[in-house]
Amino acid sequence: MGRLHAFFILAWALVRSLLAPLFGARRGLADFRRSYAPDRLPPVTPDERRVLPTLGGCIACGVCDVGEGARIARSGGVYAGVMDLMLASSRSMPDYDAAARSFAAVGDDRLAELETRCPTQVPMRKVAAFVRAKASEVAARPSNATATTQDHRNRA
Repeated sequence: MGRLHAFFILAWALVRSLLAPLFGARRGLADFRRSYAPDRLPPVTPDERRVLPTLGGCIACGVCDVGEGARIARSGGVYAGVMDLMLASSRSMPDYDAAARSFAAVGDDRLAELETRCPTQVPMRKVAAFVRAKASEVAARPSNATATTQDHRNRA
C-alpha cells in the first residue's frame, strides 16, 4: 500500500509540474527568489553556472593548510584553513556569509600564493569571489526573505 501511495503522490506532482505553465503558476526568477529566499539560496546566473564546475577540484590533500596555523589561531575561530573553505564552507550557499568572513581572514594575496601550490589548481580566488558575491546578494535581500517566510506561512 505504501508504494502505491508514493506512486500516486509522485504522479500527482508530475502532473502539477506539467500543467503549471498552462495556468501561469510559479515560473521565473521572481518565483525562485520567493521560494528559496527563506533558505538563503540566491539564484545562479548562466555565467556562474558555467564557472561552478571549475571551482570544485579540491582533493583534500592539505597542502594549502601548511603554514596556516598562526593565521587560524589569530582568527579566533572565524578561519579554519583554506582546505575547509574549499571543501565545506564554499559549498553551502546558506553559509556563505560565514565563509566570506573566513575568506577575509586569509585574503586574496595569500590565496594567490596557495593556488600555485595546489596540485589540482583550484582557483581559490575565484571561489572566494563567488562566495563573496553570493553572500552580498543574500545580505542585500533580508527583508524579502522575511516577507517570503511570512508568505509561505500564510499559504500553509
